[in-house]
Amino acid sequence: MVTHIIFSLVFAIGYCIVAERFPKVKMWQGLMAGIISTIAVHGISFPLLGLTPPLSQLPVDEYISEILGHLFWFWSIELIRRDLRNRITHEPDAEVPITAMSR
Repeated sequence: MVTHIIFSLVFAIGYCIVAERFPKVKMWQGLMAGIISTIAVHGISFPLLGLTPPLSQLPVDEYISEILGHLFWFWSIELIRRDLRNRITHEPDAEVPITAMSR
């Protein structure tokens, strides 16, 4: 349990750092990062390391659970990241034009 929490925090902080340097990571409010992490971790890394059975042996509800879980997780990370960034810097993300703030 502690390992999973630490892993989640490291991934979330890593996402926030990468999002500042490479804004495309934030595509669809972080949902693209959730899809990529699901494929990279649960689809490729874990089966190769022998931590989970091959994808062909997993039930469909496992796929749905992992995909939805990662989507909600990365979406919530992006919402919190954006809010904290705006509160700390008093500015929107770098790629947002200043004129968009006046709406």
